Amino acid sequence: MKKQAVVLSMGNLNLDIYVKTDAIPRPDESVDAYETYMGGGGSAANFSVAVARLGLGSRFLGSVGNDQFGDMLIKELESEGVDTRFIKRISHEKTGTVIVIVGLDGSKRMIRYSGGANLGLTPNDITDEVMNGVSHVHVALGRTEIIEMAKRIAKSMGLTVSVDGGTPLARKGLDVIRDVMNNVDIWFMNSFEARELGHSENVVRAAENIASRVRVRELIVTLGPPRGALLLRDGEVKYSDAFKVPPVDTTGAGDTFAAAYVVASVLDLDPIDKLIFANATASLKVTRKGARSSPRLNEVVDFLESLGYAKLANEILSRLGYS
Repeated sequence: MKKQAVVLSMGNLNLDIYVKTDAIPRPDESVDAYETYMGGGGSAANFSVAVARLGLGSRFLGSVGNDQFGDMLIKELESEGVDTRFIKRISHEKTGTVIVIVGLDGSKRMIRYSGGANLGLTPNDITDEVMNGVSHVHVALGRTEIIEMAKRIAKSMGLTVSVDGGTPLARKGLDVIRDVMNNVDIWFMNSFEARELGHSENVVRAAENIASRVRVRELIVTLGPPRGALLLRDGEVKYSDAFKVPPVDTTGAGDTFAAAYVVASVLDLDPIDKLIFANATASLKVTRKGARSSPRLNEVVDFLESLGYAKLANEILSRLGYS
């Protein structure tokens, strides 16, 4: 197998604590949980694990506390084959933590402590050394100073860039983030974020409004089941429907989708094939607990073949260098 391209992801690394329940307690009320579990989280870290499982090299840049949770999370990334050499340790801050309330239908609500050590990541940490040997840079943060620095250095080195800034970025508004997002190669957002930024309840119109003001090569809007996702590129909208699966936990599905789409982009697949591959990978993740339960390449390949996409599955294997 040939040497694989390396994808760098930068952003948060958290400990996720999950509570599965069918009710949210009112003040002074208690409710029963059906299940509790915990694991690594943080959009950028989830992305890094998914990239590694899909067969590309993966590097992570972020910041954690100098505590037992930080130790545990770094070891977890290392066990997945993620390059963790550039993770910062902050002695005076706690590792980020997120409480995830999972409904019986797999939906999620989150209570974040994503400040603390996560805020230890600064633009000065984004150096040529961190970028060395990288093919693509992904920023999973709404912090414009991080996006701007990552984009500037990546572009100077001829690298492609994707951003998934989430709701914190969307709520800044296009007037604030337009210059920061100009010339980003891939911009991921969900339908809520698209409507927020595009000032329209019609998602396609919202995406078109965004694209009319920001120079971005590909704008991806995840729509959830059953619509899947849309791609706006060169003024043309393309759709790929979600695959019907029994939902268990949707936490991390967007991160998994983004990782798969970036992998497919690095492999230079056709636009629709990139959407199909990303939807298939995210669909498998939804059937499992935890943000880090993204599937491995062989699982996605088997899933695609079972649904009649054997040609696409073989193309992916070929471009990754598997015989």
